[in-house]
Amino acid sequence: MPPRPSRRSERSAALILALFVLSLPPALQAQPAAPLPAALPAPVRPLEPDTPSLPPPPRPTPAITHRHPAQPANPPVELTDQDLARNLKLTERILNQAMLQEDWSTLRRVMRFYPWMTGVDPILRDYVHGALLRHDGRLAEAIALYRQLIAQHPDLGYVRLELAAMLMEDRQFAQSDAELADLRLGSLEPAAQRSVMQYRQALAQQRRWNFRLGAGTVHSNNVNSANRDPMLYLPIATRRGPVWAPFAKSRDALPKSDWGLKYSGSANVERNLGGHHYYTLGADIDGTAYRVQRDYSDRTVTLRGGYKWQDATRWFAATPQAGRSWMGGRRYSHNHGMSLEYGWRPAPDWQLMGAWLWLKRGYDDRAYAAYDGHLDVLSLTAIRVFSPALLAYGSVGLQREAVAAGEYTYRFPWAQLGVVKTFGRVLGARLSARYGRQAYESPYALFLNQRRRDRELRVDASVWSPDFKIAGLEPKLNLSYLKIASNLPMYARDRTEVSLMLEKRF
Repeated sequence: MPPRPSRRSERSAALILALFVLSLPPALQAQPAAPLPAALPAPVRPLEPDTPSLPPPPRPTPAITHRHPAQPANPPVELTDQDLARNLKLTERILNQAMLQEDWSTLRRVMRFYPWMTGVDPILRDYVHGALLRHDGRLAEAIALYRQLIAQHPDLGYVRLELAAMLMEDRQFAQSDAELADLRLGSLEPAAQRSVMQYRQALAQQRRWNFRLGAGTVHSNNVNSANRDPMLYLPIATRRGPVWAPFAKSRDALPKSDWGLKYSGSANVERNLGGHHYYTLGADIDGTAYRVQRDYSDRTVTLRGGYKWQDATRWFAATPQAGRSWMGGRRYSHNHGMSLEYGWRPAPDWQLMGAWLWLKRGYDDRAYAAYDGHLDVLSLTAIRVFSPALLAYGSVGLQREAVAAGEYTYRFPWAQLGVVKTFGRVLGARLSARYGRQAYESPYALFLNQRRRDRELRVDASVWSPDFKIAGLEPKLNLSYLKIASNLPMYARDRTEVSLMLEKRF
């Protein structure tokens, strides 16, 4: 807080400022207050829609092995590669055993010489080679080899089933479903038939719309995003430097707390057009209806639809979107724009993503026309999965909003860290913290041409119990804390929000 001036200085400063304000043109005297700061786009967004839960491919594969071998997968110690190279039947039996037990080291050893032996089984050779390619992550090569094998031998039902499983893994859902449809179930063992039915059910589930609904009670101690200081300090230029003149605020200019109803919902679908190509559609609604402070009740609706390319380890999405916001029951703002995403899984326990969002935003009340402009958000995110029960992520980003009034054009670089942890089926928790510095480009005339500089800290936490439901709804307790410090005192503020939500996905 700036140092408090003497009473005499206060009276002089107040008189000077009053004369200054009265001398302004009416258009400047009646400038509207800045709109409530719009929520920043979430730095960590979902990497991709939920993928279907697919059962593992059936093991063993009877089309190759015919029966369970009795011998261990590893060849006897006294057998050398030269011994195996002279005994075709023994070599093929060892390959069958190794395939059953997924003994990749033995498969690699034997496949160094088996393809060049006289009288080899070309089906077994290609089948084992494809399995090794798949194990090494060379999925496209494995799929191409199995397709060639099926083209030559359409009756190999179990190889076709393996091909369908690989196509699912490679996110080629339409082609996978086509291969499953071509299978003759009567030629498969009961376990394999059940796998086919499970695969087709999972593929049908992937094509369905996914819905999420949530509602609950919320309390905020600062619904109007106001500064807590009961005095407003404005600088007056003097020969000895600026003097900060205090003015008492009205009660309406101080933070207001209230309870309310918080609600949210979403609907999303992602469908395979063929190969790795998809179209996506989605809609979201979020809002809060306060019990007393109804002028600050808000609602936002967003519609989007776009294109997505994805395989087993990478994805790219381009998604146009449009949205509208209401405040106090009246239209407040509208926007339209585009988002781009690229993601990569370099390893099963790592995910990396880059995202860019561009939005053009306008305010419906033309008194706020000075705040019309566009928003750019660039972010980079890394996620590490330590175990099925522990996930951590970090992201960095840069947000820039350019508006008609240069005083409100800013840059906002930020960094975020978060962790998600579950403790069995008893408790789940999520914690994240974001810190950033917001720098405004043009000086503020009202503050003696000073440039505004803010520092922002946001902390979010959620807890829930995975197995605890109320009428099929999952309760979730959320806490959000925001603190903004500014070199211009009137823009410093903080807010704490607590909500208890009931959520359901279907």
